[in-house]
Amino acid sequence: MTNSPLTTARPSRADLGLVAAYWLVVAPVLLLQYRADRGLGIGRVLPEVGATVLLDTTAVALVVGGLLPLLLSDQRRKWGLALLPLFMALSGVAYLLVYHGIRGHVVSWSFERVVLGAVAHAKSYGLLAVLLTGRRYVAAQRRILLLQKAQAESELRALQAQVDPHFLFNNLHVLHTLIGQDADVAAHFLNRFAGLYRYLIRHREAYFVPLAEELGFLDDYLYLLRHRFGTAHAFELRLAPGLDPNLRYLVPGTLQILVENVLKHNAGGDEQPLVVLIDGQAEQLTVRHPRRPKRAPAEPGTGSGLANLCERYRLLAGQSVEIRATAAEFAVTVPLLNRVSK
Repeated sequence: MTNSPLTTARPSRADLGLVAAYWLVVAPVLLLQYRADRGLGIGRVLPEVGATVLLDTTAVALVVGGLLPLLLSDQRRKWGLALLPLFMALSGVAYLLVYHGIRGHVVSWSFERVVLGAVAHAKSYGLLAVLLTGRRYVAAQRRILLLQKAQAESELRALQAQVDPHFLFNNLHVLHTLIGQDADVAAHFLNRFAGLYRYLIRHREAYFVPLAEELGFLDDYLYLLRHRFGTAHAFELRLAPGLDPNLRYLVPGTLQILVENVLKHNAGGDEQPLVVLIDGQAEQLTVRHPRRPKRAPAEPGTGSGLANLCERYRLLAGQSVEIRATAAEFAVTVPLLNRVSK
């Protein structure tokens, strides 16, 4: 498993750039503060500022690059907890040695002084540690988002590549039959069939298409179905007043999948056609029909169907497809989007 920037000990260029920028701003401020506090010239306080930069940068490198990865690791957390008291003790000792040494003072060692030295040192390097940790956290979140986006796009390509071979074979069989019966009808059927595949090819890389184009595709698709099933199914299209199909968007192939699902699981009949209502409202489109299960099991398919459609809407639009099944009726509602978001 690849480490995230937050748990990687090795500093990046961005880490080094942040540390450099921090000291470019803070070091002059410390120089002025030390001069004001001690009433000394620049030459006398400059070593103290240099020591602060070196000591604090070292402490931050150990905390962010060493202790933090250990504490965030499930396998190595116990080592981080064990080293934390040791780090605090060494930090307090180093703080007392460096600053007392620069100022020419003798250190009077005690447990209390070491603890106070560690606390004083933590106050000194704390802001830089927080900034560096925050930068790594943002980088980690950005990397996660990029990975999620790449994974989503990969899943979408796989979903879009799924084509039911039965759709092709069934219509080629119908075309073969028509050629032997009526050449003119066969030619018209072939034009409609080719139009369907031109649509699928044209939009195979698209995430969304206008509802108007999906309805045009559906018209060709229903024409083919009538040659396969005759009058066994009746499709009614209702669009709400004010709904402009050119300004609402669907995932390509939505209507084909929904109609295929109806035909796969329900029986029609010339004497009693299965009525399928396609109802378009301002924010959603619903395909509903009475439940009339086939006696024979449905033909095997690719296994995509509604699951494919639901996943594509989830990944692309962040919205769900609603499926409602009762003993009498089955309905699927998909969102109509008012703009292309990808």
